[in-house]
Amino acid sequence: MSLLKVLEIVFGPNNPASPLGLGQIAARSVVVYLMGLFVIRIGKSRLLSRASAMDVLLGFMLGAVLSRGISGASSLSSAAVAVVTLVALHWFLSKLGSQSHRWGRLIKGHEFQLVSDGKIQWDNLRRSHISEADLREQLRLNANIEDPEMVQSAYKERSGEIGVVKKPAKPHVIEIRVEKGVQIVRVLLSSDGS
Repeated sequence: MSLLKVLEIVFGPNNPASPLGLGQIAARSVVVYLMGLFVIRIGKSRLLSRASAMDVLLGFMLGAVLSRGISGASSLSSAAVAVVTLVALHWFLSKLGSQSHRWGRLIKGHEFQLVSDGKIQWDNLRRSHISEADLREQLRLNANIEDPEMVQSAYKERSGEIGVVKKPAKPHVIEIRVEKGVQIVRVLLSSDGS
C-alpha cells in the first residue's frame, strides 16, 4: 500500500466529496491544530495578548479557515495555503504599520485623549463612543481611582483599551523641630499623602 493511500485512509481525501469519518476528522484536527500553531508562532504572537482590530480579524479568519480544513468543507491543502497567506499578509501589514506612522494610523487606528490634566475631553469621549460612566469605570479598573481630577492623562488606545496615567502625588511635608534635647518623633504617612 502506497504512502498516499495510507494518508487518504487516515485523513480522507484532500478535497472530500462525501462526509469524513470521525477518525479522519480527529486526524485532520491534529494536523490543522499543529499547522495553525506553527504558522501563528512564526507570524506574530500578539493574537494572545492585547489585540488590535487587525489581530482580532486575523483570529476570526484563521478560525473559519482552519475549521473548514478540519470538517472537510475545504481541502487540507487549500486551508494550509489560506492560513499561510493570511498570516503573511498580517505580518507584512504589521511590519508596515510599525515602520510608518501614517500607515500605522491607517491600519491600526489612532488614540484619543479622554482626560487631560484632570479635565474630561468631551469631544473625544463622544467621538470614541464612551460615556462618562464608562470612563469612570475604566479609571477604577485601570488606575484604582474614581475622580478624573486625579488623572494626568487618559487615552482610548488603538487597541480599544483605556490607558491611564495618574497625576503625581503631591509631597506631604511635615516640619519637625527638636529643641532642648533629643526627642523621638514618629511620623506615619499614607500613600495618598494624608
